[in-house]
Amino acid sequence: MKKIILPLLVLMALSILPSCSEKFSVAAPYKSITVVYGLLDKSDTAHYIRIQKAFLDDAKSALAMAKEADSSFFNNINVKIKRISMSGNLLDTIHLNRVDLTAEGYPKEAGTFFNSPNYAYKFKGALNANYIYRIVVSNAATGEVDSAEAPIIDNTAALSSFYIYYIDDTASNPQFEFANNSPYQKTEIISRYLAASNYNYNGGATPAMVAQAFIRFHWVDSNIVTGLIASKSYDYNLGYKDLSSFQNKFFTYQVPNTDMYNAINTAMVRAPENTVRLMDRCELLMYLGTEDFYNYIKVEALQGTGLTGNEIQPTFTNLKGANVLGLYTSRCMRKGYVTITNNTIQALKISDVVAAQRIVGTVYH
Repeated sequence: MKKIILPLLVLMALSILPSCSEKFSVAAPYKSITVVYGLLDKSDTAHYIRIQKAFLDDAKSALAMAKEADSSFFNNINVKIKRISMSGNLLDTIHLNRVDLTAEGYPKEAGTFFNSPNYAYKFKGALNANYIYRIVVSNAATGEVDSAEAPIIDNTAALSSFYIYYIDDTASNPQFEFANNSPYQKTEIISRYLAASNYNYNGGATPAMVAQAFIRFHWVDSNIVTGLIASKSYDYNLGYKDLSSFQNKFFTYQVPNTDMYNAINTAMVRAPENTVRLMDRCELLMYLGTEDFYNYIKVEALQGTGLTGNEIQPTFTNLKGANVLGLYTSRCMRKGYVTITNNTIQALKISDVVAAQRIVGTVYH
């Protein structure tokens, strides 16, 4: 996995801001709670599952305990992945080895909390969208067994699977056209996800229940005096789209052209003295997530995050067990480059909205 996002309990254990005071305490006696986080992604060949303890103790400062690795990791758990067919048959079992994420190339950010070790559980191999991946965490000390299941979202780039018009319609070579900056003009991003014909998990016909799209604007800052150039980029978040009513059908993001101009205005800010901007091709990124992932997002949005949220622990978990919280599921992502039309570039050059950005052309025309 290229990106590791932790649920609130793990987030509290790993990345509370250093400004927190030693006065922070909890209102419960020490209790071992297992926190699991894993996002399986078919584009990855190595997969990491984060498993930690929540450190809750009314006799110690949470900050003091956070500096002790023994307070956050288990020494006696066994982690396995069971691959299950759509019909419910056990196909095989994969044992996960504990690894240090820092050694794997994913170092933890520095801060109040311990940075080493930085453990996760790893397995390798291509994921199969025809299988369900069930994680089983067994604690030898307590006898507790926790589990969750994850269907796999296929990221195959094809009309019959995960199709994105601007990326996949190579015959017509579509380009972003948002020269007309009227309030009624929109740029449409058409996509589709089609699950395998034999997909049937919990009565659903598709694992993809939510989409999130980004437009990554690329440009070059060019100093006309010194000749120095610097490449820049900005991710414009198009937000989430509920796919529950679009099962195996096309779905569309409709982005007002005015929003595109405002996004560029926000991205570039006012050009420094003696600097002009040259637009490059955009990247379009599309993520798809499961129903569990979407439910987690909705709960997180309702309760807030970190110490300002209305709950210390998340109210959503898809882990089954007596003392376990977390999220274990899957996602997929595809991306590709899209050219901005010359008409749009000419419109940007004279637009009042982005006049201070000094867009004078492109690096590709």
